[in-house]
Amino acid sequence: MMELKSFKKLFLMTKVINSQFELSDILQVFVDAIASEITQADLVGFFLKQPDGTFIGYKGNKMSIDITELLIDPQKDRFVRDILERRASDYIGDTSLDERIDDDKKLLMKIQSILGIPVIVNDSIFGVVFVHDFGKPMNLTREQIEVTEAFVNMVSVAIHNIQMFENTKNLVDKQQLLLDATKALSKSLSVREVLKTCFHYMKRATGSDEVGIHLYNEKDRTIEPYHISSVSVTEEEWKNRHREQIKLSIDKDKLFYEVVTEKKAIAISDVYADSRPDHRACEMFGIKSLLVIPLVAKDRVFGDVVIPTMHICREYEQGEMEFCQSIADVTATALANAIHTEHLDYSVNVRSMELQQANFKLEGLVKELEYLNELKSDFIATLSHELRTPITAVKGTVDILRKEVLGKLNDSQHDLLETAGKSIERLLNQVNELLDFAKMENGKFELMYSEFDFEELIQEAIHIVDSLVNKKKLELDVEISAGVDTTMRADRERILQILLNLLSNSIKFTPERGRITIKAYMEAGAMTIEVIDTGIGIPVEKQKNIFTKFYQVNNQINGTGLGLAISKQLIEMHGGTISFDSTEGEGSVFKFTVKK
Repeated sequence: MMELKSFKKLFLMTKVINSQFELSDILQVFVDAIASEITQADLVGFFLKQPDGTFIGYKGNKMSIDITELLIDPQKDRFVRDILERRASDYIGDTSLDERIDDDKKLLMKIQSILGIPVIVNDSIFGVVFVHDFGKPMNLTREQIEVTEAFVNMVSVAIHNIQMFENTKNLVDKQQLLLDATKALSKSLSVREVLKTCFHYMKRATGSDEVGIHLYNEKDRTIEPYHISSVSVTEEEWKNRHREQIKLSIDKDKLFYEVVTEKKAIAISDVYADSRPDHRACEMFGIKSLLVIPLVAKDRVFGDVVIPTMHICREYEQGEMEFCQSIADVTATALANAIHTEHLDYSVNVRSMELQQANFKLEGLVKELEYLNELKSDFIATLSHELRTPITAVKGTVDILRKEVLGKLNDSQHDLLETAGKSIERLLNQVNELLDFAKMENGKFELMYSEFDFEELIQEAIHIVDSLVNKKKLELDVEISAGVDTTMRADRERILQILLNLLSNSIKFTPERGRITIKAYMEAGAMTIEVIDTGIGIPVEKQKNIFTKFYQVNNQINGTGLGLAISKQLIEMHGGTISFDSTEGEGSVFKFTVKK
């Protein structure tokens, strides 16, 4: 068991790590803390996993060796290979008795003892941490190793949160880009304007300078080059080569035939390993990889967007393809209207009416997406100080998409949005807890008192958790003592937060078809509330830490470990108390009081 002093040190360092939002900063604090505060080792290095399975030095404490010049190959180092295979830490107290260390590394770093710990993020190896001295054994204690392992786990959570944050930001950025593209396309009335706008936003979406746009000649069944942006060939040369040497016909080109006839995007990571592309044309332009996206509107193919990669092969991610397809779909709608205006011989009145209807649709889409623009603006404006606003904005966006306001979704899209919604909700709750904790730590937290009916508050809490209760088929009862005046004066939102936290914990740890009871009564002049469950209970050895910051009874349950700690502080700020009684295997009773 770690001493209380070690726990406090771990919590203090965790607080510092959670105040950082850059991976580089977090890992630097991490290695410095392990070296100076936990192990007193000469070297603590974080090695980042590479795509080829090797590990390259990324961050280390202050030392004479530049860790970024070091590369570890698990195939040559059995010690590292064992750590990766077992996905667990390993400690060699005397390297002269254990020959698993790579001899070259052992000689270079004068390693006599070494501790290695894998950093696992989202169930995958993200990196490896190594701790050792130069030319002398470390003699680490079991406690030092356990504290280091615990700290590695905390860093894994921090890295996971950064990844979630970056994914969320990328989602909002993509939505903003789609909004901008929609606005620009709604103002593009000619074919040339539409295609130039498409090119501009497709280039931003892919980060590529090589983007080509073709128009499809339905009568001749040919693909005709229209517009290109390239650093390797001019538009004139590109068109001349197509006209004189390539002459794309869907009946002779397997790739474009599949794109046009099946109306689907195709990504090819290696054009020469695939029989569909025209290898002669690819060689002529130096193309190694290819993404081709059809422009489809009203079930008709108007052309395609081609995004090649020159000189190197690359993989196209599914999310990238889907996002590019979204821009192409909006483009195709605008393109259909433009072609209709320029080429179809209808009367002026009919053409004007159709264009007006199309513009109304586009304007409606713009109005819907302007809400997302407001969320995006709030996100950027408050990014350095507040996290709740952008996360709430993303949640709103996902809810809009799930309700199919912007268009019908398929089952896969529904599943993705459902997963995103749950992840965002969990992240928002964690951020709210962390921000409340930070305000309390800084003494900037204030209660907002008002008069309200506590019985109504209980019903509101029940309504919020109703879906979770039904999912586990739990019984949820409310018992309010007769004659009790349920009017009280307190911070309503914070009392609701406390009650929801207790209810959520009971729901998490109560098996299906169990029972949860909320009791409210007066005791010693204070409103007293009990949340009673028939759950798994809390082990005796863990009960003493139940209100400790960052402590989790069950590490398999996602959370920050701050919920009960924050609840305790909120109750005490109200002048009340909170306590619990729990028997493992039988259930728990959490009780708090608030002076009326």
